[in-house]
Amino acid sequence: MVEKKVEIESLFKKMLKDTEENAPKDAIYQEDIKTTGTFTVQWKICGILGYQIFEQDKVSYKFGEKLEKPDISLVIRDSEIAITFLKGEIFEFDYGPAYGGNFKINQTIGWKEIEKETGKKNARINKPFVTARFNKEKEYHPFILSKIPVFRKIVTQRVSENDFGAFIPINKALGTYDSQIIPLKVFKHFIDKASNIVKMNDCPCRTYHECKDHNRNLGCMHMGNDTLNFPSPHFRSKVISKEEALEHVRLCIEDGLIPLLGRAMDEAEGFGVPDTGHFLSMCFCCPCCCIDGTIIQNASKGLTTMFKRMDGITVKVDEDLCVGCEECLEVCVFNGMEMIDNKAVVNQDNCLGCGRCETTCPNEAITITITDLSYVDKLIKDLEAHVEVS
Repeated sequence: MVEKKVEIESLFKKMLKDTEENAPKDAIYQEDIKTTGTFTVQWKICGILGYQIFEQDKVSYKFGEKLEKPDISLVIRDSEIAITFLKGEIFEFDYGPAYGGNFKINQTIGWKEIEKETGKKNARINKPFVTARFNKEKEYHPFILSKIPVFRKIVTQRVSENDFGAFIPINKALGTYDSQIIPLKVFKHFIDKASNIVKMNDCPCRTYHECKDHNRNLGCMHMGNDTLNFPSPHFRSKVISKEEALEHVRLCIEDGLIPLLGRAMDEAEGFGVPDTGHFLSMCFCCPCCCIDGTIIQNASKGLTTMFKRMDGITVKVDEDLCVGCEECLEVCVFNGMEMIDNKAVVNQDNCLGCGRCETTCPNEAITITITDLSYVDKLIKDLEAHVEVS
Protein backbone atom coordinates (compact mmCIF):
# COMPACT_ATOMS: atom_id res chain seq x y z
CA MET A 1 0.00 0.00 0.00
CA VAL A 2 2.86 2.37 0.84
CA GLU A 3 4.49 1.59 -2.52
CA LYS A 4 1.28 2.42 -4.36
CA LYS A 5 0.95 5.72 -2.53
CA VAL A 6 4.52 6.64 -3.46
CA GLU A 7 3.81 5.73 -7.10
CA ILE A 8 0.57 7.74 -7.14
CA GLU A 9 2.33 10.76 -5.65
CA SER A 10 5.08 10.57 -8.28
CA LEU A 11 2.60 10.17 -11.17
CA PHE A 12 0.39 12.94 -9.78
CA LYS A 13 3.31 15.38 -9.65
CA LYS A 14 4.35 14.40 -13.17
CA MET A 15 0.81 14.95 -14.51
CA LEU A 16 0.64 18.40 -12.92
CA LYS A 17 4.06 19.39 -14.26
CA ASP A 18 3.45 18.00 -17.76
CA THR A 19 0.13 19.85 -17.99
CA GLU A 20 1.77 23.12 -16.91
CA GLU A 21 4.45 22.77 -19.57
CA ASN A 22 2.45 21.37 -22.49
CA ALA A 23 -1.11 22.73 -22.31
CA PRO A 24 -0.27 26.35 -23.29
CA LYS A 25 1.36 25.01 -26.48
CA ASP A 26 -1.61 22.77 -27.30
CA ALA A 27 -3.90 24.19 -30.02
CA ILE A 28 -6.91 22.18 -28.82
CA TYR A 29 -6.42 23.41 -25.25
CA GLN A 30 -6.32 26.99 -26.52
CA GLU A 31 -9.63 26.47 -28.33
CA ASP A 32 -11.19 24.80 -25.29
CA ILE A 33 -10.15 27.45 -22.78
CA LYS A 34 -11.33 30.21 -25.12
CA THR A 35 -14.93 29.04 -24.76
CA THR A 36 -14.67 28.07 -21.09
CA GLY A 37 -12.63 30.85 -19.59
CA THR A 38 -10.41 30.48 -16.53
CA PHE A 39 -11.40 27.65 -14.22
CA THR A 40 -9.89 25.91 -11.21
CA VAL A 41 -9.72 22.21 -10.38
CA GLN A 42 -9.11 20.67 -6.96
CA TRP A 43 -7.78 17.08 -6.96
CA LYS A 44 -7.88 14.54 -4.17
CA ILE A 45 -6.31 11.31 -5.39
CA CYS A 46 -6.18 8.56 -2.77
CA GLY A 47 -5.97 11.24 -0.10
CA ILE A 48 -3.27 13.28 -1.90
CA LEU A 49 -4.20 16.91 -2.60
CA GLY A 50 -3.30 19.20 -5.47
CA TYR A 51 -4.96 21.85 -7.58
CA GLN A 52 -4.70 23.39 -11.04
CA ILE A 53 -5.65 26.80 -12.45
CA PHE A 54 -6.43 26.71 -16.17
CA GLU A 55 -6.06 30.02 -18.01
CA GLN A 56 -5.77 31.12 -21.64
CA ASP A 57 -1.99 31.42 -21.73
CA LYS A 58 -0.89 29.23 -18.85
CA VAL A 59 -1.68 26.43 -16.43
CA SER A 60 -0.41 26.73 -12.86
CA TYR A 61 -0.62 24.25 -9.99
CA LYS A 62 0.12 23.54 -6.37
CA PHE A 63 0.87 20.06 -5.05
CA GLY A 64 -0.27 19.06 -1.57
CA GLU A 65 -2.49 22.09 -1.11
CA LYS A 66 -6.21 22.80 -0.95
CA LEU A 67 -7.92 25.54 -2.93
CA GLU A 68 -10.82 27.52 -1.50
CA LYS A 69 -14.02 27.31 -3.58
CA PRO A 70 -12.67 25.52 -6.67
CA ASP A 71 -14.83 25.41 -9.79
CA ILE A 72 -14.46 21.62 -10.01
CA SER A 73 -13.48 19.13 -7.30
CA LEU A 74 -12.33 15.64 -8.36
CA VAL A 75 -11.91 12.69 -6.02
CA ILE A 76 -10.37 9.32 -6.95
CA ARG A 77 -10.27 6.72 -4.18
CA ASP A 78 -9.21 3.50 -5.90
CA SER A 79 -5.41 3.23 -6.10
CA GLU A 80 -5.33 0.89 -9.10
CA ILE A 81 -7.57 3.06 -11.28
CA ALA A 82 -5.69 6.17 -10.07
CA ILE A 83 -2.41 4.71 -11.35
CA THR A 84 -4.00 3.66 -14.65
CA PHE A 85 -5.55 7.11 -15.11
CA LEU A 86 -2.42 9.09 -14.24
CA LYS A 87 -0.40 6.97 -16.67
CA GLY A 88 -2.84 7.94 -19.42
CA GLU A 89 -3.73 4.33 -20.18
CA ILE A 90 -6.93 3.55 -22.11
CA PHE A 91 -9.87 2.08 -20.24
CA GLU A 92 -13.60 1.95 -20.77
CA PHE A 93 -15.78 4.16 -18.63
CA ASP A 94 -19.42 5.01 -18.06
CA TYR A 95 -21.30 7.91 -16.48
CA GLY A 96 -22.93 7.24 -13.15
CA PRO A 97 -25.90 8.99 -11.55
CA ALA A 98 -25.53 12.39 -9.92
CA TYR A 99 -26.49 12.85 -6.29
CA GLY A 100 -26.37 15.98 -4.13
CA GLY A 101 -24.41 18.01 -6.66
CA ASN A 102 -21.97 15.17 -7.42
CA PHE A 103 -21.32 13.65 -10.82
CA LYS A 104 -19.83 10.17 -10.99
CA ILE A 105 -17.80 8.35 -13.63
CA ASN A 106 -17.25 4.61 -13.39
CA GLN A 107 -14.66 2.29 -14.87
CA THR A 108 -16.27 -0.50 -16.91
CA ILE A 109 -14.62 -3.81 -16.09
CA GLY A 110 -17.00 -6.11 -17.98
CA TRP A 111 -20.47 -6.81 -19.31
CA LYS A 112 -23.31 -9.10 -18.27
CA GLU A 113 -26.66 -10.00 -19.79
CA ILE A 114 -29.65 -9.35 -17.57
CA GLU A 115 -33.33 -10.21 -17.90
CA LYS A 116 -35.89 -7.39 -17.73
CA GLU A 117 -39.63 -7.38 -18.26
CA THR A 118 -39.02 -5.81 -21.67
CA GLY A 119 -36.45 -8.45 -22.65
CA LYS A 120 -32.73 -9.09 -22.39
CA LYS A 121 -30.26 -6.26 -21.98
CA ASN A 122 -26.48 -6.02 -21.87
CA ALA A 123 -25.44 -4.21 -18.69
CA ARG A 124 -22.04 -2.86 -17.69
CA ILE A 125 -20.13 -4.16 -14.69
CA ASN A 126 -18.66 -1.00 -13.16
CA LYS A 127 -16.52 0.13 -10.28
CA PRO A 128 -16.14 3.77 -9.13
CA PHE A 129 -13.54 5.86 -10.95
CA VAL A 130 -14.00 9.53 -10.05
CA THR A 131 -16.52 11.72 -8.27
CA ALA A 132 -16.82 15.32 -9.46
CA ARG A 133 -18.48 18.26 -7.79
CA PHE A 134 -19.16 21.38 -9.85
CA ASN A 135 -19.56 24.97 -8.76
CA LYS A 136 -23.28 25.45 -9.34
CA GLU A 137 -22.89 29.20 -9.74
CA LYS A 138 -20.74 28.65 -12.86
CA GLU A 139 -23.28 26.25 -14.47
CA TYR A 140 -20.57 23.94 -15.80
CA HIS A 141 -21.66 20.86 -17.72
CA PRO A 142 -19.98 17.51 -16.88
CA PHE A 143 -18.54 17.39 -20.41
CA ILE A 144 -16.16 20.17 -19.35
CA LEU A 145 -14.04 17.39 -17.81
CA SER A 146 -12.92 16.50 -21.35
CA LYS A 147 -11.27 19.95 -21.53
CA ILE A 148 -8.91 19.01 -18.71
CA PRO A 149 -5.91 17.67 -20.68
CA VAL A 150 -5.44 14.45 -18.69
CA PHE A 151 -9.13 13.59 -19.19
CA ARG A 152 -9.11 14.60 -22.86
CA LYS A 153 -6.26 12.21 -23.46
CA ILE A 154 -8.15 9.12 -22.32
CA VAL A 155 -11.44 10.22 -23.89
CA THR A 156 -10.05 10.98 -27.34
CA GLN A 157 -8.04 7.75 -27.34
CA ARG A 158 -11.40 5.98 -27.38
CA VAL A 159 -12.51 7.89 -30.51
CA SER A 160 -11.54 5.80 -33.51
CA GLU A 161 -10.20 7.28 -36.73
CA ASN A 162 -13.03 5.30 -38.36
CA ASP A 163 -15.68 7.30 -36.50
CA PHE A 164 -17.57 9.58 -38.87
CA GLY A 165 -20.85 11.48 -38.63
CA ALA A 166 -22.62 13.99 -40.86
CA PHE A 167 -25.85 15.93 -40.42
CA ILE A 168 -28.12 16.15 -43.45
CA PRO A 169 -30.24 19.31 -43.71
CA ILE A 170 -33.93 18.80 -44.46
CA ASN A 171 -34.44 22.27 -45.97
CA LYS A 172 -36.66 22.46 -49.04
CA ALA A 173 -34.41 25.24 -50.34
CA LEU A 174 -31.84 22.60 -51.25
CA GLY A 175 -34.21 21.12 -53.81
CA THR A 176 -34.52 17.47 -54.79
CA TYR A 177 -32.19 14.87 -56.23
CA ASP A 178 -33.61 12.11 -58.44
CA SER A 179 -37.06 13.42 -57.47
CA GLN A 180 -36.35 12.87 -53.77
CA ILE A 181 -35.48 15.29 -51.02
CA ILE A 182 -31.82 14.90 -50.14
CA PRO A 183 -32.14 13.03 -46.81
CA LEU A 184 -34.46 10.43 -48.35
CA LYS A 185 -32.05 9.94 -51.25
CA VAL A 186 -29.18 9.19 -48.85
CA PHE A 187 -31.24 7.05 -46.47
CA LYS A 188 -32.81 5.01 -49.26
CA HIS A 189 -29.37 4.13 -50.59
CA PHE A 190 -28.34 2.54 -47.30
CA ILE A 191 -31.76 1.09 -46.48
CA ASP A 192 -31.83 -0.72 -49.84
CA LYS A 193 -28.38 -2.21 -49.14
CA ALA A 194 -28.90 -3.04 -45.45
CA SER A 195 -28.71 -6.68 -44.38
CA ASN A 196 -30.57 -5.91 -41.14
CA ILE A 197 -32.30 -2.82 -39.69
CA VAL A 198 -33.05 -2.22 -36.02
CA LYS A 199 -35.25 0.65 -34.84
CA MET A 200 -35.27 1.92 -31.28
CA ASN A 201 -38.78 2.25 -29.87
CA ASP A 202 -38.13 5.77 -28.60
CA CYS A 203 -35.49 8.50 -28.54
CA PRO A 204 -33.63 8.32 -25.20
CA CYS A 205 -32.67 12.00 -25.43
CA ARG A 206 -36.26 13.22 -25.92
CA THR A 207 -37.61 10.73 -23.41
CA TYR A 208 -35.08 11.74 -20.74
CA HIS A 209 -35.78 15.45 -21.25
CA GLU A 210 -39.54 14.87 -21.59
CA CYS A 211 -39.49 16.73 -24.92
CA LYS A 212 -42.61 18.79 -25.57
CA ASP A 213 -41.81 19.87 -29.13
CA HIS A 214 -41.04 16.62 -30.97
CA ASN A 215 -42.29 13.04 -31.02
CA ARG A 216 -40.42 10.99 -28.40
CA ASN A 217 -41.31 7.73 -30.17
CA LEU A 218 -39.25 8.58 -33.27
CA GLY A 219 -36.10 6.74 -32.23
CA CYS A 220 -32.75 6.05 -33.87
CA MET A 221 -32.11 3.30 -36.40
CA HIS A 222 -29.08 1.06 -36.77
CA MET A 223 -28.24 -1.19 -39.71
CA GLY A 224 -25.67 -3.66 -40.95
CA ASN A 225 -24.52 -7.17 -40.02
CA ASP A 226 -23.29 -6.09 -36.59
CA THR A 227 -26.88 -5.33 -35.59
CA LEU A 228 -27.58 -9.06 -35.85
CA ASN A 229 -25.68 -9.34 -32.56
CA PHE A 230 -28.25 -7.32 -30.60
CA PRO A 231 -29.51 -9.40 -27.65
CA SER A 232 -32.80 -10.96 -28.71
CA PRO A 233 -35.33 -9.72 -27.88
CA HIS A 234 -33.44 -6.48 -27.32
CA PHE A 235 -34.52 -3.88 -24.80
CA ARG A 236 -36.48 -1.03 -26.44
CA SER A 237 -35.87 -2.05 -30.05
CA LYS A 238 -37.20 -4.18 -32.89
CA VAL A 239 -36.12 -5.39 -36.32
CA ILE A 240 -38.03 -3.65 -39.13
CA SER A 241 -38.43 -4.01 -42.87
CA LYS A 242 -36.94 -1.71 -45.50
CA GLU A 243 -40.38 -0.24 -46.16
CA GLU A 244 -40.90 0.47 -42.46
CA ALA A 245 -37.45 2.05 -42.25
CA LEU A 246 -38.12 4.45 -45.12
CA GLU A 247 -41.50 5.39 -43.65
CA HIS A 248 -39.78 6.05 -40.32
CA VAL A 249 -37.38 8.46 -42.03
CA ARG A 250 -40.30 10.29 -43.65
CA LEU A 251 -42.05 10.67 -40.29
CA CYS A 252 -38.87 12.04 -38.70
CA ILE A 253 -38.40 14.61 -41.46
CA GLU A 254 -42.06 15.65 -41.24
CA ASP A 255 -41.50 16.18 -37.50
CA GLY A 256 -38.65 18.59 -38.26
CA LEU A 257 -35.90 16.33 -36.93
CA ILE A 258 -32.43 16.66 -38.47
CA PRO A 259 -30.90 13.33 -39.61
CA LEU A 260 -27.41 12.33 -38.49
CA LEU A 261 -25.74 9.39 -40.20
CA GLY A 262 -22.45 7.85 -39.23
CA ARG A 263 -20.33 5.30 -37.50
CA ALA A 264 -19.41 5.72 -33.85
CA MET A 265 -17.81 2.65 -32.33
CA ASP A 266 -19.02 3.71 -28.88
CA GLU A 267 -22.57 3.58 -30.21
CA ALA A 268 -22.36 -0.13 -30.96
CA GLU A 269 -20.42 -0.90 -27.80
CA GLY A 270 -23.08 0.90 -25.77
CA PHE A 271 -25.43 -1.89 -26.76
CA GLY A 272 -22.80 -4.52 -25.98
CA VAL A 273 -22.30 -5.13 -29.71
CA PRO A 274 -18.74 -5.44 -31.11
CA ASP A 275 -18.24 -2.98 -34.00
CA THR A 276 -16.57 -4.74 -36.94
CA GLY A 277 -17.33 -1.96 -39.43
CA HIS A 278 -20.90 -3.09 -40.12
CA PHE A 279 -22.88 -0.85 -37.77
CA LEU A 280 -24.33 2.34 -39.27
CA SER A 281 -26.24 4.60 -36.88
CA MET A 282 -29.02 6.89 -38.04
CA CYS A 283 -30.18 9.44 -35.47
CA PHE A 284 -32.91 12.05 -35.74
CA CYS A 285 -32.07 15.09 -33.64
CA CYS A 286 -34.12 17.93 -32.21
CA PRO A 287 -32.47 21.19 -31.09
CA CYS A 288 -33.78 20.95 -27.53
CA CYS A 289 -32.66 17.47 -26.43
CA CYS A 290 -29.92 16.23 -28.79
CA ILE A 291 -27.00 14.66 -26.90
CA ASP A 292 -24.68 15.39 -29.84
CA GLY A 293 -25.49 19.07 -29.55
CA THR A 294 -24.74 18.96 -25.83
CA ILE A 295 -21.41 17.29 -26.52
CA ILE A 296 -20.44 19.86 -29.15
CA GLN A 297 -21.47 22.78 -26.94
CA ASN A 298 -19.61 21.61 -23.85
CA ALA A 299 -16.94 19.04 -24.70
CA SER A 300 -13.37 19.49 -25.86
CA LYS A 301 -12.73 20.19 -29.53
CA GLY A 302 -10.63 17.04 -29.48
CA LEU A 303 -13.75 14.99 -28.80
CA THR A 304 -15.99 16.39 -31.54
CA THR A 305 -13.84 15.70 -34.59
CA MET A 306 -16.12 12.93 -35.90
CA PHE A 307 -18.92 15.40 -36.72
CA LYS A 308 -18.48 16.66 -40.27
CA ARG A 309 -20.31 19.25 -42.31
CA MET A 310 -21.71 17.87 -45.55
CA ASP A 311 -19.48 19.08 -48.37
CA GLY A 312 -21.03 21.60 -50.75
CA ILE A 313 -23.33 23.14 -48.14
CA THR A 314 -23.15 26.92 -47.73
CA VAL A 315 -24.90 28.91 -44.99
CA LYS A 316 -25.03 32.70 -45.30
CA VAL A 317 -26.66 35.65 -43.50
CA ASP A 318 -27.99 38.71 -45.35
CA GLU A 319 -26.98 41.60 -43.06
CA ASP A 320 -29.62 43.88 -44.58
CA LEU A 321 -32.42 41.50 -43.62
CA CYS A 322 -31.05 40.46 -40.21
CA VAL A 323 -32.63 42.37 -37.31
CA GLY A 324 -30.59 40.75 -34.54
CA CYS A 325 -33.50 38.82 -32.99
CA GLU A 326 -31.11 35.95 -32.05
CA GLU A 327 -33.66 33.22 -32.83
CA CYS A 328 -31.02 31.47 -34.94
CA LEU A 329 -28.72 31.34 -31.89
CA GLU A 330 -31.43 29.65 -29.85
CA VAL A 331 -31.89 26.75 -32.28
CA CYS A 332 -28.20 26.25 -33.12
CA VAL A 333 -26.80 23.57 -30.83
CA PHE A 334 -23.35 23.56 -32.44
CA ASN A 335 -22.12 27.07 -31.58
CA GLY A 336 -22.41 27.79 -35.28
CA MET A 337 -24.00 31.24 -34.90
CA GLU A 338 -22.78 34.33 -33.09
CA MET A 339 -23.81 37.98 -32.86
CA ILE A 340 -21.47 40.72 -34.04
CA ASP A 341 -22.68 44.34 -33.98
CA ASN A 342 -26.25 43.10 -33.46
CA LYS A 343 -26.10 40.96 -36.61
CA ALA A 344 -26.05 37.17 -36.88
CA VAL A 345 -22.79 35.79 -38.26
CA VAL A 346 -22.11 32.18 -39.22
CA ASN A 347 -19.11 30.70 -37.43
CA GLN A 348 -17.92 28.63 -40.37
CA ASP A 349 -15.54 26.59 -38.20
CA ASN A 350 -18.37 25.36 -35.98
CA CYS A 351 -21.40 25.32 -38.31
CA LEU A 352 -22.39 21.78 -39.28
CA GLY A 353 -24.86 22.89 -41.94
CA CYS A 354 -27.95 21.34 -40.33
CA GLY A 355 -30.12 24.20 -41.64
CA ARG A 356 -32.16 24.83 -38.48
CA CYS A 357 -31.26 28.51 -38.53
CA GLU A 358 -32.68 29.02 -42.02
CA THR A 359 -36.05 27.49 -41.21
CA THR A 360 -36.26 29.46 -37.94
CA CYS A 361 -35.29 32.95 -39.11
CA PRO A 362 -38.50 35.07 -39.18
CA ASN A 363 -37.02 37.52 -41.68
CA GLU A 364 -35.61 35.01 -44.18
CA ALA A 365 -32.19 36.53 -43.63
CA ILE A 366 -30.43 33.15 -43.69
CA THR A 367 -29.98 30.98 -46.76
CA ILE A 368 -28.65 27.44 -47.06
CA THR A 369 -27.57 26.19 -50.47
CA ILE A 370 -25.77 23.22 -51.97
CA THR A 371 -23.34 24.18 -54.71
CA ASP A 372 -23.66 20.89 -56.61
CA LEU A 373 -25.96 17.91 -56.09
CA SER A 374 -23.03 15.59 -56.82
CA TYR A 375 -22.04 16.24 -53.20
CA VAL A 376 -24.92 13.94 -52.22
CA ASP A 377 -23.13 11.07 -53.96
CA LYS A 378 -19.88 12.16 -52.31
CA LEU A 379 -21.50 11.98 -48.87
CA ILE A 380 -22.69 8.44 -49.61
CA LYS A 381 -19.16 7.45 -50.65
CA ASP A 382 -17.67 9.08 -47.53
CA LEU A 383 -20.05 7.09 -45.34
CA GLU A 384 -19.33 3.85 -47.21
CA ALA A 385 -15.62 4.42 -46.63
CA HIS A 386 -16.29 4.13 -42.90
CA VAL A 387 -19.02 1.51 -42.67
CA GLU A 388 -20.57 -1.30 -44.72
CA VAL A 389 -24.24 -2.15 -44.20
CA SER A 390 -24.79 -5.02 -46.64
